[in-house]
Amino acid sequence: MRTKLYIYFCLSFLCSGMIKAETITVGVIEFPPHVDFSENISKSIAFQYVDDLLKGMYSKIVFKTFSKEQALIELDSGTIDLLFPLNVSEEKVRHLSKPLLYIVPGLCFKKKNFIPILSALHRLKDLNVGVSVGIQVLPEFKRTGANLKILTEDDTLRQAVELLRSDDLDAFYHPSPMLVYNQDNPLSTWIACSKFHGYPSGIYLAVKSNMKDETYLRINNAFSHALDIKSYDDFYLEKK
Repeated sequence: MRTKLYIYFCLSFLCSGMIKAETITVGVIEFPPHVDFSENISKSIAFQYVDDLLKGMYSKIVFKTFSKEQALIELDSGTIDLLFPLNVSEEKVRHLSKPLLYIVPGLCFKKKNFIPILSALHRLKDLNVGVSVGIQVLPEFKRTGANLKILTEDDTLRQAVELLRSDDLDAFYHPSPMLVYNQDNPLSTWIACSKFHGYPSGIYLAVKSNMKDETYLRINNAFSHALDIKSYDDFYLEKK
């Protein structure tokens, strides 16, 4: 199916009169299970999707892996042209008009204290919930009466996990809890997470701020068309 997707993209761009440009440099940050640095990045499904798209547009694609913090520095300086996957509700950067995928925020608990249905908001009253500094939480969650504890260490996920393990937190808020609660993460042996269904956030491809408008429109139109040909969600399900 990946070969077919690449052919569809290429034919689409050729038929529309688009001419391949020379080189594009793309930053990639870890975002399990869509981008997983624990294995060869070429095996990651989001990487394959973006790679297939750009192969139809550029003669050479240079992918570089970064931590999120370093990637944002590189994007701001213009040393990379694109960056993905990125939650732009947390980072105010220029990005393509359509998201690659959507995520849903939620809470992570010790399994023994797990609350599976977060729509029962009254159950969250008076819980001590860790929130990473800079994260925007849902307004509905703020109104539950939970005690929000701001996490400020460099690695706020590690801080949250340690505080949860020691019972100094009842739960911690995560913009995409399935990154924590999945079969490949050892934390899932004692942590369970649930989602605030109905409150999705888009995950985007960001672009450097000084990208020429002509280049931006070219990439943005191609990406929008690619999603029409084969959405990332469909591509992901076929690859799993």
